[in-house]
Amino acid sequence: MSSGRTELARRILSQGVRVNGETLDAAGSSFHSLVEGLDSAGVRPGDVVVLGGLAGRELVTAAVAAWRLDAVPLPVPGTGEPAGQATRGACRVTEELTVVPRTGEQGELGLATTAVLHLSSGSTDRPKAARRGVASLLCEAEGYRIGLSLAPGDCVAVPVPLVHSFGWGVAMSTMLAGGDIEVAPFVRAGTLARRLDSGEVSVLALTPPLARLLAGTRRRGEFRPRAVMAGAGRIGDELDTAFRERFGVPLLRGYGCSETGGTFFGERGMGRPVSGVDILQPGPGTRGELVLRLPAPVEGYLGDPAPPTREWRSGDIVRHGSDGSVHFVQRVRGPLRLNGRFVRTDGITKSLQAVTGVRDVFLLVLPRADSPEIEDFHAVVEGNPAGTDLIAALAGNSDGSPVPRVLVCREMPRTVVGKPDRNALTDMVRKGIEAA
Repeated sequence: MSSGRTELARRILSQGVRVNGETLDAAGSSFHSLVEGLDSAGVRPGDVVVLGGLAGRELVTAAVAAWRLDAVPLPVPGTGEPAGQATRGACRVTEELTVVPRTGEQGELGLATTAVLHLSSGSTDRPKAARRGVASLLCEAEGYRIGLSLAPGDCVAVPVPLVHSFGWGVAMSTMLAGGDIEVAPFVRAGTLARRLDSGEVSVLALTPPLARLLAGTRRRGEFRPRAVMAGAGRIGDELDTAFRERFGVPLLRGYGCSETGGTFFGERGMGRPVSGVDILQPGPGTRGELVLRLPAPVEGYLGDPAPPTREWRSGDIVRHGSDGSVHFVQRVRGPLRLNGRFVRTDGITKSLQAVTGVRDVFLLVLPRADSPEIEDFHAVVEGNPAGTDLIAALAGNSDGSPVPRVLVCREMPRTVVGKPDRNALTDMVRKGIEAA
């Protein structure tokens, strides 16, 4: 099988890159024993290897070891079955890099060119295993190399979960460019700030909340990082100014998704498309769903028979400025089925979002606990609106949509990539019903 996965491993290992200060395949390291363990467990080219609950250096080690044997890593945050029947019984690497052999035969999954499987965020449905092709990873790596000016020998800190596509993309792209990575978790803002001030870390990838913590630290040295990128969330002008004043560099924006990897970089909004990525919709000066043409095919999802395509509908509404910059507006929320019938929800969402004090709205359809054959319509509203205003907004909606039960919260629970956490929202709504 000529998948290109073994070439990814060869390229990373041949450059002698370091992970947390140590060469990945140094003599006596866990890398060699893990490759032997996977080989002894019968891992074959094209097999899925589930990386369950791994983080930092362990996850990187396991992923490259899987590539070394031409297998497909699937990082997952926990220990459950990550992608349904398709990966049930697959070989697993668990904490402390223990190999658990597969418990059954794996059918043909059509992963000839797939480099890695990433679980989608699950903000609108159950998480699905997105297939990232080798060509897609290499295009992303080139985008990061140019966008972050990566060079061999750079030390790039990635104190965010690598199990998600943002952290994964920066870490793997850095190693493919010959740079070293630090993937220890974020513990103390002052510790990381001192490493930036001393020049030990030249490039940093983080989330907006971590950027805010760093912006509040005191300067301890004269060095400045060459580039700092904040992904998986929005960046306000106040945070951008505070970070620039503290570290002397802007917070670069980034945008991408589990299915495509990073596609935008820049200093405003979501940034601008990287080389090879074209914006098909919306046109400059207009607003609409972001549709892209990518330099490498999007392979879809595990078990999905749809053919790969270079056109990608992002599911995000954006504003495309006349200067070429792109700004996120909101997520497209899919159609909802209530008691067997599809319902219109655009009017409800727009009416609630227009209320002063509302920052976001998420709609849910949930079965009743005592009568699961009956479904109820719910709206979770984030912010601090007046209850009378919400009632008036719902009463004024005239598109025939059913009226949802409204639950207001100050902060909507979100995943680590900044999207509404559907599972947490479901729990919140159910607890709200019980308390009523």
